[in-house]
Amino acid sequence: MAQAFMLVMLVAATFSFVHRYLPSVLVDPIKLELGISDVQFSLLQGTAFAVLYGAASLVCGLLADRVHRRNLVVLGVVIWTVGTVLFGLSTSFPGLLASRAMVGLGEATLGPASVSMLCDYFRPERRGRAIAVSFFGATLGSALAFAAGGRMLDSAAAGLYAGLPWVGELAPWRQVVVLMGASGFLLVPAILTFPEPQRRAMAVSEQVGNRALELWALRDRIVPVVLAGAAVALADFGFSIWATALLTRTHGFSVANAGTVLGVCMLAAGVGGGWLGGVLCDRAHERSPRTGRIESVVHASIAMLLSSCLLLVPGGWAAVAAFACWQVAANAAYVGCASTLQDQVSGRTRGIAAALSLCMSIGFGLGLGPTSVAALNQQMGGAGGALSTSLLLVLL
Repeated sequence: MAQAFMLVMLVAATFSFVHRYLPSVLVDPIKLELGISDVQFSLLQGTAFAVLYGAASLVCGLLADRVHRRNLVVLGVVIWTVGTVLFGLSTSFPGLLASRAMVGLGEATLGPASVSMLCDYFRPERRGRAIAVSFFGATLGSALAFAAGGRMLDSAAAGLYAGLPWVGELAPWRQVVVLMGASGFLLVPAILTFPEPQRRAMAVSEQVGNRALELWALRDRIVPVVLAGAAVALADFGFSIWATALLTRTHGFSVANAGTVLGVCMLAAGVGGGWLGGVLCDRAHERSPRTGRIESVVHASIAMLLSSCLLLVPGGWAAVAAFACWQVAANAAYVGCASTLQDQVSGRTRGIAAALSLCMSIGFGLGLGPTSVAALNQQMGGAGGALSTSLLLVLL
């Protein structure tokens, strides 16, 4: 049961990241139709999503510690799926902003509830691997958004979906968003096949007291981990959101080819990095229960910095190599941060602790990362290698 549930959470995370990253692949046709700037697009892709996600994740974290977590996830799936479909149908910039905010609201339920349930399904010595598997959904979803999104855009432009009722009348990029968005409804019956897992027994000391006070008492151990995750997210979202534009504008890739290359990088390097991060994190914990997981995060962060330096090398394939190496290191760092945080808290506060981390990572990372790159690029004139330079400055 535990393994099957872990796989379903993997699929759910995959869908959520497909819907989260899809606009990044379609950046140029969206900008062309709406006549918006890079900064405006970054607000659409990043800030609108991040604000609602960040605010809602804290509430969802509290709910995950108190209510039926499976049903909370199902509700979130419905909300973010409807939001994605509406994004493909909206004809104004405010409408697109509102629909992206809706996606953020729905996806905020998944992280706290799924991490909390996985911790109830798996023993402490297995949690790193379990969380790593669920994190693979981020990699798979991102890869599908880039690879499938780019190819579907080409197919839509060629008229492949023109015969579909109602959808065929939309612009090509809108067809892609609506079709990929509506597929999220398939998640609902899959999740409903699992019962709510029983929460693991807590010591008496864990059953009393206020959750906020408990987290406050652990602030010296929690805050550094949360801030580390937020810093990783800021750089990672900045790179990932603008990777397609980097290859198409600076290095002459087509949207379809850029999406395919980046998708393969995310799939191979991301899965490898996530699993490697989980294994190394657990081994480090066995060797040094007090500081082992933290050391694994430090090592992954150093690898991220070294990877970003590849952007200094001329040529499109050097940029692809930088992205691939970055994905390995970033996914390892994410797993290390999540596992470290869960080690610091009791069973009664796992949901809110995960939500706090997600709130900071998404709010700070997705809210500021893409916009920082866009603002720097705009200040530099937005031509030639400006985007590459802007990315490097944010990553470092």
